[in-house]
Amino acid sequence: MALKVKVKRYDPSVESSAHFDEFEVPVPEGEKWTVMDVLDYVHENIDSSLSYYRHSICDRGICARCATRVNGKPRLICQYISPTEGELILEPVKENVVKDLVSR
Repeated sequence: MALKVKVKRYDPSVESSAHFDEFEVPVPEGEKWTVMDVLDYVHENIDSSLSYYRHSICDRGICARCATRVNGKPRLICQYISPTEGELILEPVKENVVKDLVSR
């Protein structure tokens, strides 16, 4: 089964408002992917224009640069394990969006 991933997209330099894009990601059953792994899959295989803090410096949940709202709750996506099916809704944590999931 595929995981449905909805990502809030916004590029303030070219858009007046945000919208959601939806992707299907085939997370192999039995494997433990982090939400960052899911976004890596989207970036590498579906949409290379997706912006997010890709493998922050630490990749261990220390720096918190990868903080993203996952299904309404702030999470460190380099550590947070993704479900293998169902739905993920990803939004930036902060209001000052640079592009997509990257904010200041």
